[in-house]
Amino acid sequence: MLFEDNLTFLALKILVTYAGTMAMMFSTTNFKVVRKKSVIIAMISGYAVFTVLSTYLILILLGWEQLLRGFILTISCPTVLLLYTVSDEPFARLTFSHVTHILVSLYIAATVTLINTALHGTELSDILLRILFYLPVVLFDFYCMRHIWLDFVRMVKKGWGILALIPCAFIILFLTTALYPEHYTKRPTSILLLYLLGVVIITVYLSIGSYLFMQYGRLQAEQNRALLEHQVENIRRENAGIEALAKQTKIIRHDLRHMLSTIASLAESGDTQAILDFIENTDGLSRDIPTPLHYCGDPILDATLTGYLASAKEMGIALETSLSIPDTLPVDGAELAICFANILESAIHICEKLPEKERKLTVRCSHRPRLMFEVACPIQGKMKFDKKGLPTPPDGSLINSVRSIVAFCDRNGANCSFKAESGWFQIIVIL
Repeated sequence: MLFEDNLTFLALKILVTYAGTMAMMFSTTNFKVVRKKSVIIAMISGYAVFTVLSTYLILILLGWEQLLRGFILTISCPTVLLLYTVSDEPFARLTFSHVTHILVSLYIAATVTLINTALHGTELSDILLRILFYLPVVLFDFYCMRHIWLDFVRMVKKGWGILALIPCAFIILFLTTALYPEHYTKRPTSILLLYLLGVVIITVYLSIGSYLFMQYGRLQAEQNRALLEHQVENIRRENAGIEALAKQTKIIRHDLRHMLSTIASLAESGDTQAILDFIENTDGLSRDIPTPLHYCGDPILDATLTGYLASAKEMGIALETSLSIPDTLPVDGAELAICFANILESAIHICEKLPEKERKLTVRCSHRPRLMFEVACPIQGKMKFDKKGLPTPPDGSLINSVRSIVAFCDRNGANCSFKAESGWFQIIVIL
């Protein structure tokens, strides 16, 4: 039952479908940071009014089937372009996501029409069924898929142009099968073909998900490899410092033999004052002995801390450190080193953007009652946070590091928090 003569119902049906599709699109879209959100709300509300009015006009002039055949050009494409103007995403990636939602919406609308027709339902039952179908899909998108999807797309930067062609092609196939030469409700074979096409679509999207997952894993592996290379470089730097210390100590030991020989000669002559003067003149020798920096007993974690803090000093960042790390760590030292490296790398990256006089880094660690690692640094402007309390800077600079820190905490039952208060950004991990 299409109720083609009831124009008010048809316009309302289009509006409900439009609202459900828009809600799905909203759930996986990152919007631009704007001061006046009312502008975005006004644009979207205005376009909703345009959708209803244009639907009425097309229904009166061309009829219901012509509206369905042309809705991609009259409703869907303008909607994607509208969201692109207010979103913070590349066009190809946004097109893939939103056209996929349109494709899902087409299947929801078709399924509701078939169920309502089979049950000999009314206009009211049709509207209620649409709301009943769209609501759980929107909630699932927002509460389950949003964070997973946004994590994937932040990591995968390339290939979206080709991927976006896939849902576009499927929509063309869907519309061709459903509306030509006549509406699918009048041709049982078309209904069968539509749902067979749905099976193909699901299979293709499973393949796309597998591809994105592999890309995600590869990029994470590259990130971990880069961190490990940095840690190896830190270990090499520390070894070079130890070798320099050994050479300096060897020279001092050589000089010490001569000093003791001189003191022995002066002692034999009984010249006490000469011994005191000689010792006073050579007192500066002990100050020439370099003091090696060690933060903990674990060699990998120690090298990581030494390397990153040394890098911070080289960048002109003022350091304030208070580190008390036990010899026995609650988790694997190498894994903890990667977590600490991500924390320090994030803070150093923030400091790099500050004027030289404002660069400061506070690093604290205590192990009673639990191991707690805290890093704080000044920030300029405001730091945005998502609903999980994770920082989301506009340039996306901390995303990979934050994801790695959270993953470490999830694996090891640790707690992490990110705060931005009084001009300071703070990261805390408690094991």
